[in-house]
Amino acid sequence: MPESRAVDAKPRARIASMGTDVDLLPFSVDSALLSELGEKLVESVHIALLELVKNAYDADATEVTVRIIPKKKDGPDIHVIDGKKKGGPEIHIVDDGSGMTYRDVQDYWMRVATTHKTQKDVSRRYGRPRTGSKGIGRFSCRRLGAHLRLTTVGQLGGERYERTTVTFDWDRFAPGSELATITCPGSRRRLRKGSTGTELRISGAPTDEWTTRGFNYLKRQLAVLVANRGVRRPGYEEDPGFGIHLEAPGLDEEFVELREALLSAGWGTLSATVDDHGRAKCHLSALGIGNKQITSAARFPHLTGATLKIGILVADRTHMRDTGVLSKGTLGDILTAWGGVYVRYNGVRVYPYGEPGDDWLGIDRDRARRKTATGTRDLVVLARRLRGVDPGRVLLSLLSARNYVGDVELDSRATGLEMKANREGFLRGRAVAELKDFARYAIEWATVYRDYYLRLRAVEETARARRRLEQVVHRPIEPEQVVERALDYIAKEAKSLASGLPTKKRQEVGKAVSAAADAIVRVHATQTEELRHLRLIASTSTLLLIFSHEVKSFIGGLDAVLASVESIERGAQTGAAKKCRQVREGLESTKRRFIELLDMTALVGVESRNARPARLALAARLKKAVECFALVIGSYDIKLDVSGVPNRLQVGPMLEAELYAILLNVISNAIKSVIAAGGKKEIHFDATRTDGLTTIHVRDTGIGLDESIYEDVFVPFVADPQAELYPALASRLNPEDEYIVGTGSGLGLSLVREIARGRNGDVRFVPPKGEWHADLEIELP
Repeated sequence: MPESRAVDAKPRARIASMGTDVDLLPFSVDSALLSELGEKLVESVHIALLELVKNAYDADATEVTVRIIPKKKDGPDIHVIDGKKKGGPEIHIVDDGSGMTYRDVQDYWMRVATTHKTQKDVSRRYGRPRTGSKGIGRFSCRRLGAHLRLTTVGQLGGERYERTTVTFDWDRFAPGSELATITCPGSRRRLRKGSTGTELRISGAPTDEWTTRGFNYLKRQLAVLVANRGVRRPGYEEDPGFGIHLEAPGLDEEFVELREALLSAGWGTLSATVDDHGRAKCHLSALGIGNKQITSAARFPHLTGATLKIGILVADRTHMRDTGVLSKGTLGDILTAWGGVYVRYNGVRVYPYGEPGDDWLGIDRDRARRKTATGTRDLVVLARRLRGVDPGRVLLSLLSARNYVGDVELDSRATGLEMKANREGFLRGRAVAELKDFARYAIEWATVYRDYYLRLRAVEETARARRRLEQVVHRPIEPEQVVERALDYIAKEAKSLASGLPTKKRQEVGKAVSAAADAIVRVHATQTEELRHLRLIASTSTLLLIFSHEVKSFIGGLDAVLASVESIERGAQTGAAKKCRQVREGLESTKRRFIELLDMTALVGVESRNARPARLALAARLKKAVECFALVIGSYDIKLDVSGVPNRLQVGPMLEAELYAILLNVISNAIKSVIAAGGKKEIHFDATRTDGLTTIHVRDTGIGLDESIYEDVFVPFVADPQAELYPALASRLNPEDEYIVGTGSGLGLSLVREIARGRNGDVRFVPPKGEWHADLEIELP
């Protein structure tokens, strides 16, 4: 071997090869590399801080506290390095992760571009997918400040721990110096007891880089990490989740628990507690709604002390209350990975509730079935009070199960809950049913207000659109003229834009604009007519009260007539007395029918405002409803049989007016159908009660329905989808009877279904059997 020699104070080897000297030249690293990596890989102080918190996540930390402590503008720490003023905020990052031993610090932290993270892409303890792999944590420290004090505690084995402290003065790593020749003072100490974790204290930060905008970016990125509320991964300890506390008084953030901030940043925050009486006390704070509260009528006796907290998160920037914490991009990641309502029992998460694909609350199932109405009475009442909200369609505003991010917490006060042997959920029972009902009640209550918010927003957007159109056309526009004026303007602009096109293309554009305008005009006209129809129907309640008042006056006068007829009857001869008696009995029968009708009108009049849901005897109300049609039933020789309804059977609780509205509508429809058919005119009612529901069947021998339109007849304003009923009825119905059975608004069956579903029931047509041509099935509580 030839003798080695030094060149430029650096070792190299010389090898003789065919008379030529060959030198082996090793690389050396200039300290400027740290500055270059810090500036190039870490673009801003906010990204640098994000990388350090990610390191804590990868180290299986469950809690991280970040403090950004402002320095005085002219404090003693202000100095200039490389032309940059230093002495900005001091930064503390403290986590309870796995920490590092002295050897870990030496082998990994102090080694540039180590590959140990890429060799294992999940964390050691909880199996978390690693968020960083480039080994740039220490460069993030360099980017954040000139000075770093690293204190970390790692576990040596068993109950033995080791605390390592190293200080870094990044200013010593000056360009032109050899990186490997610069040392950082450190110390280590063995501990008999302790807990793992790492603390970074960084000072000498840039003074002008911390901005509110950048800090909000940081919070949005960190929100993805804190969305981890706990998960179980095969082969690892159960991950309890990740929490971040932020303190940044210089950036108007005195103290932020980032998970709480996340739940409060979306459209709404929903919380609920089951009190000692078993009632759910719910609170909603939401965009455009403010703060709302309700106490449930229903009780959840097994869930005393249960609490619920849910963030209602919608991936739409306009539906967010704090875009400093949420963005549409980060929310997509959050909902995909962590969306859903978890359950915790005595502080421990219960699986599989809330896991991806688990729909324990039935939310996605109901959305898929297009369930429209809530079955909870007090929520129906609430929906009716809110302007523009349709109680029968309110659940169409229900979001996906992944959009509800939060937990239900149960403790030892809850009773009747028993874990399955495999620890996968609770055994089925009343307490588990209450758990679902409690969470669904709170979510459906919030959904009623979300539907209300959407209605308010639609009205506001319509008003804004009209104002913008007024600015464009330079004149005021009445609300009813908006469509017409907008179409005129569009047609005018389209003609102007198309003027430069070839003739054929210009004609195509003209036809397309004309067709679109015609479609808009027709749809608008249809909706306007439907609205007019609804207003007319609504006005009938006032007319009904006026009619009721007049009939009462008429009955008062009728009593005087009856007294006179009875007096004449007593003094008349036998033949005349008989005729007087017939007149008197006819008048008395008319009086009784008028009084019964007045009792019915009172159900929907002013007196109904004080009505309360109650259990109602079905047979008695059915017979009374049938009496309202006594004249037409007799005139057309209709056989209407109610013997299949037991006298003791009750329905409800529901309002008496609701039950009569159902009965009167279905009787009217059946009568019209059998008259239109023209053959044997029979209608039969029967009712049975099973599993808490009363099932009523209304069967008739009328014109029947094709199965393909069983659902069509429940659509509002669809009165005769087969176009058979009313033409046939017109040829067989006496003109004076038209107003008794109705002329067909197309709202009857729609109203019946809305009432039934509002009481957690339903209405549907089922295939008829035997001699029957139609079979309407009604389910009521």
